[in-house]
Amino acid sequence: MRKILLGTTAVVSAVVGAAVMAPQASAQEAPTVRLGGFFRAYYGYVNQTSQQSQVTTGQLNNGSSSGLPTNVGSGTQNVPPDGVNNARIGKNDISTDAGIDVIVNGKLANGLTYGAQISLNSSGLEGRQVLGGRSSAGKTTVQVDEMYAFIAHPRFGQVRFGDEDGVMGGLMNSGWVQGFGTGGVHGSWESFVTRQAGGRTTTAPGGLGDNSKIIYMTPQWAGFDFGASYAPNANIGEDVGCPNNANSGYCDRAYAFTGARNFGIYAAGPEQAARRNEFQVAARWRGNVGGVGIAGTVGYINASAARDMTTMGQQYRVFNNMNIWQAGLQASYAGFTVGANYTYGDYNFFWGNTLRGDRPAEQLVIGGQYVVGPVTVGANFVTGLFEGGTRNTITEVNGGTAFAFGTNANPANVNTSTNAATMRRWGLGAGANYRLAPGMDLIAEYVYYSVREQGRDLDPNRQGIQSRAFSNVFLTGVRLAF
Repeated sequence: MRKILLGTTAVVSAVVGAAVMAPQASAQEAPTVRLGGFFRAYYGYVNQTSQQSQVTTGQLNNGSSSGLPTNVGSGTQNVPPDGVNNARIGKNDISTDAGIDVIVNGKLANGLTYGAQISLNSSGLEGRQVLGGRSSAGKTTVQVDEMYAFIAHPRFGQVRFGDEDGVMGGLMNSGWVQGFGTGGVHGSWESFVTRQAGGRTTTAPGGLGDNSKIIYMTPQWAGFDFGASYAPNANIGEDVGCPNNANSGYCDRAYAFTGARNFGIYAAGPEQAARRNEFQVAARWRGNVGGVGIAGTVGYINASAARDMTTMGQQYRVFNNMNIWQAGLQASYAGFTVGANYTYGDYNFFWGNTLRGDRPAEQLVIGGQYVVGPVTVGANFVTGLFEGGTRNTITEVNGGTAFAFGTNANPANVNTSTNAATMRRWGLGAGANYRLAPGMDLIAEYVYYSVREQGRDLDPNRQGIQSRAFSNVFLTGVRLAF
């Protein structure tokens, strides 16, 4: 799952889009295979709300049956509780990332083009995972980012089938100006920030995920093109997704499962979302008015949600359907590009389904950049209001029995009302890149990001209620695309 529209997807989309609009081929061509990809290496200086990290491991600190680590005697002060590990975090780091794309393209004599893309990324895990104290997987574990096939014709448009962004998940959006630095507030700064008290999650098109779907995009007529995509669930890849040692919510076709409410609230993206029957539609216009290049998109995203079976195996509807509208506009002239994008509807900042009774979300993104010779400079700003994590919900169940519950309490079925919490997020990014050689850029960037929610403890590592979390990140380094 990507947070920014960078590199490989944009490159391949441009290649395939050009193929759609190309004149008919005079002769059939055998499929060609080429490799593409990227490499990034950045140094980052980080100052965030808390320079601590706290992880609940689900086991004792030393992996034994004792309540104390083996090197700590009874009565020792400041021993963390069982199952909780603490760490002090410094401010300097180097982050590296790489990806490889296998790109297949072919043509028929009638103008039909076809092909496939398989994208592998080296950042498969956020951190090392240890199972049973012995076996482990490192955070550079390679994973498949996208894999899809396409068929296109200049008269009839293009169909994609596989694990790929939707038409409003990155393929047809407008107004996101992020061609400078690493993308500003939607760039690589998140790779340097911990989730605890870091406020690192931003809501960008790629965050919807590359769940398995079918996509159709029309050719361009008088500047207009249209698109639609459909995914039956949030999962990816082959098989049924139902291992016998994991939550049944990972099953591709599960429409109700234990713990569904936590999938919807706290997670998003492939394999970890409650949304079902997701469809996206988009209409876009691109053209030139008085020498100014303009692109504008309006689109809609809808998805139902799995039901929760946590309470005695009964199915409860705990989520709103996903119901999102988005509009974006951007203009380019003499090296300058400016744009804005507005999103409104029933979703949370993880692109997840909201709980019943939650307020709709809204987000505004504004950005601009300037290109002169080998230098690109720019800045962008995002502000959003979302449902947060603290609720005071009263629900009538089965004829009038009322009780209150929070995000981790029992779900309810009907007549939900709520005193909804609100989470305010805003961020500012500014950066530049210098084209040192074809495909190679030198990068410098600064990002500030803030999360505020009254009455919610955004930093459990500090005493008292911390209703605000922020991150300051400066990064610099090199990016190579090939």
